[in-house]
Amino acid sequence: MSAAVSPIEQMVVVLARDLADGELGAAGAAALVPMAAIALARELHAPNLTVGGEMFFNPEPGRLYPSMLDDRALGRCEAAETFIELFGHSHHGLDFFFHSGLQHDVYGNINLHHVGGTLHAPKMRGPGAANLSYCHTSSRYYICPTVHTARNFVETVDFITIPGHLSGPAAKRDAGLVNEGPRLVVTPRAVMDFDKTTLRMRLKSVHAGNTPEEVQRHTGFDLAIRGEVPQTRPPTEEELRVLRERIDTSGALRA
Repeated sequence: MSAAVSPIEQMVVVLARDLADGELGAAGAAALVPMAAIALARELHAPNLTVGGEMFFNPEPGRLYPSMLDDRALGRCEAAETFIELFGHSHHGLDFFFHSGLQHDVYGNINLHHVGGTLHAPKMRGPGAANLSYCHTSSRYYICPTVHTARNFVETVDFITIPGHLSGPAAKRDAGLVNEGPRLVVTPRAVMDFDKTTLRMRLKSVHAGNTPEEVQRHTGFDLAIRGEVPQTRPPTEEELRVLRERIDTSGALRA
């Protein structure tokens, strides 16, 4: 098996490692990376990981689909339910959710509504969000866009669709947001996390083939790079074997 790892495969492995056995989570419609991460975690260390929200999925082995709105992504699911049903009989909500958007800012706020102009007269209109209840009922979430440029990583989003840490600790506290919020930002270039004191995004590690300077150049705000930044831990032989031979046999993550 080739040792070459695609940037998207690296993203999947980083996310899978952070999911724990017995947790309940979900993802939005564009869910190729989240579905692969969940499947990999189940195969390797979290067999009791449950996926809720739109469905409890039991995907066809070896096949990944780019959207959970694709009926084939349901595979041999045991049950299908809406967010209302899920949150209606969940005692604690979700443990995690996966997000990405048109824009992501230094505090982990996400914009899915519009870029430029105004909400009613935008330069570019986004899909918005049909249901944001998961923002307040999930303990944490992951930001995982498959593009990382200074255009989608901006100092301040044009519209807050999904609140991260708002403008810092005081604003988050005043808004009554008591959940962890965004934990990791995983892109094809790097992994970011958030400073525990300021709640600002910072560079945690860079993927193979990238440098901290390159990642900073493709980010529209200061990533607080101080000292040497480590390389992201690459997939192990076992992680890569399971990912390619059991989850993504069609090579969708390497396309």
